[in-house]
Amino acid sequence: MEIIKDLGTVEVPTALHPRRRVVVLRRADGHYTYAEQYHFVSEDEGHVVAHGWATLPSTGVYATAAIAEQEARAAFPQWYGE
Repeated sequence: MEIIKDLGTVEVPTALHPRRRVVVLRRADGHYTYAEQYHFVSEDEGHVVAHGWATLPSTGVYATAAIAEQEARAAFPQWYGE
């Protein structure tokens, strides 16, 4: 899946991985969905060996990116003020 839009990064202090975001994704079939992601850093003996964003399972299938974004914002009002 391809990231179409990042709705913005937030800090969730109670989470194991506090840096979170929600992204709108284009699926292989041309429809859209959204998913939560968390930022991770893996270290070995003090050296970073991997870092990036891990994607949790996506939610919904929508005809347009705009609808997927609207649904994502509604699902995470505590993060995006909807």
